[in-house]
Amino acid sequence: MTFAAPAAQALAFMLGCAVIHAARAHAEVLTRLLAAAAVATAVLVLLVASLDCAPEAGESFDEVSVYAAY
Repeated sequence: MTFAAPAAQALAFMLGCAVIHAARAHAEVLTRLLAAAAVATAVLVLLVASLDCAPEAGESFDEVSVYAAY
């Protein structure tokens, strides 16, 4: 088992904390930036989820076919 991925995640988290701590003088700008990043991430996650659930080119999209798949 490799520890590279958890170590990289921990390093990225600590780096993010350090950046936030260093930019605490600009808290209002940083808050707007982080809020925009959170909204953009949520939109992208929802877009990918909707594309995964979308019917293929030849399939129909009605209640029976949608709920029968699950």
